[in-house]
Amino acid sequence: MGYDEAAAGYDRAHGGGRSQKRFARIEAPILAATRGAGAVLEVGVGTGRLLSQVAAPLRVGIDPSAGMLERASEKPGLSLVRADAHHLPFADASFDAVIAGKGVFRYLSAAAAFAECARVLKAGGRLAIHQYSAMTWSLKQLFGREASSPEVRAMHVESPSALEAGARAAGFSSVRSHLFRSIRFYPYALEIPRLIAGRWWSHIVLVARRSNN
Repeated sequence: MGYDEAAAGYDRAHGGGRSQKRFARIEAPILAATRGAGAVLEVGVGTGRLLSQVAAPLRVGIDPSAGMLERASEKPGLSLVRADAHHLPFADASFDAVIAGKGVFRYLSAAAAFAECARVLKAGGRLAIHQYSAMTWSLKQLFGREASSPEVRAMHVESPSALEAGARAAGFSSVRSHLFRSIRFYPYALEIPRLIAGRWWSHIVLVARRSNN
């Protein structure tokens, strides 16, 4: 089922219970990156769940799915545009912060998406994106079950360094990654220090700044 068809029940299926509490923790660094921003863009806004939590005077969301944008339009105060993240329909230096939640970058050419995010950000503007790990250690995985296919792994992040290198190549600095492990009990996501993360992490949030030059 595509996103247009899934839009009507998307928040109900993905936004409650443990998932809601888990992403509240994982997305905290994303929301923190928008503090004090006057204009914020979300790439892959979906139903507007994340963008509606941003406290900026101008909140703009883009998405290629008309169905998702229709749902997002039910949340007040959002400006919505049907657009491709590889070709953002905005002037250079239009935003103070750009965000992307729920692994949106897995559908994109990372190099092109990073470049477009850098272009529309003001000097010193902030970027914050969430992605999934290509492989997470678990007992099931260690015993040969739940192994991701090469196609699925290719969509996700192999290492924090790889994602960070893509951001730096597009002109971002002060690049930092937050690594989280999903768990079934409270607090549902644990932030793991980089030095001991290995492949135990399942989510990454990258936060960076647009270079001033």
